[in-house]
Amino acid sequence: MTVSESIELLQEYPATLRVVVNGYEEGYDDLSPEQISIAKISLNTGTHHWEGQHGNPRDHSKADHDRLRQLSKVAKAS
Repeated sequence: MTVSESIELLQEYPATLRVVVNGYEEGYDDLSPEQISIAKISLNTGTHHWEGQHGNPRDHSKADHDRLRQLSKVAKAS
């Protein structure tokens, strides 16, 4: 899901509705800015049912890593 798809979906709900994620073992926790991050991924790499649909990139340069770290800091500051 892209950011714009998420925004479009969430706009269908009241602005005061809570956004939650699964708790550690049970229940739910509020979604917090610390839980949102930017990561470089390889699309459609999961081949087993226990794997996520997308995986870690096979290789990333230091420049890519530094850029993702900077973007993550900007996202957390917002």
